[in-house]
Amino acid sequence: MATKKKAAAVPVDVPSFLLEDEGNKTIARTVEALAKKWNLTRKESLEGAARLGWFYVALGRDREAFELVEHVCERVAFSADAEAWSAASQSIVLAARLARVHGDEPRRVRLIARVVEHPAFAITSREGLAKSLSDAEKDIRSAEVESAAKWALEGFARGCARAAYFRETAAEGACEAGSLDVAALDRTVEEGLSGLRAFLAR
Repeated sequence: MATKKKAAAVPVDVPSFLLEDEGNKTIARTVEALAKKWNLTRKESLEGAARLGWFYVALGRDREAFELVEHVCERVAFSADAEAWSAASQSIVLAARLARVHGDEPRRVRLIARVVEHPAFAITSREGLAKSLSDAEKDIRSAEVESAAKWALEGFARGCARAAYFRETAAEGACEAGSLDVAALDRTVEEGLSGLRAFLAR
């Protein structure tokens, strides 16, 4: 006699709103996959949380994006594991962006101070900075010609995250004065969000 398969237990730290019904099929699949392996000490979970946050922003669902990245920000601390901290910083930066967009400057400053103190990118020269900035642009351009939705979505979200990191840290002097074109970074983020929006609406 066949036995019933037990439902996989949901990790206890998953934000409760992620367990609610979701109308967007792509986001529903993303949430399901993320919730099953949720672990804020793992690079994959941290990257997945930030990526989902950008999906929400692209659809104008800032409240859900904020709840998600706020949940991450409250539970992560600086780690000597460079990959894990780089992934965690994506949620911190997105939270700072949302704070800025919604007029909460004190919160934005507090959040950005965390990545200024412990940078996610080891920029030691103008050339290194230029490469990091061009990588964000390349992510967007590659995603624009990618036919597979999974990889296109990842590319657009990664481009948004890269550009947002430098855009949000610019005011704190994280890079040499005058070396960042904030307007251009804003355009890169908006192009990434536009690309996400197009795929998520399918």
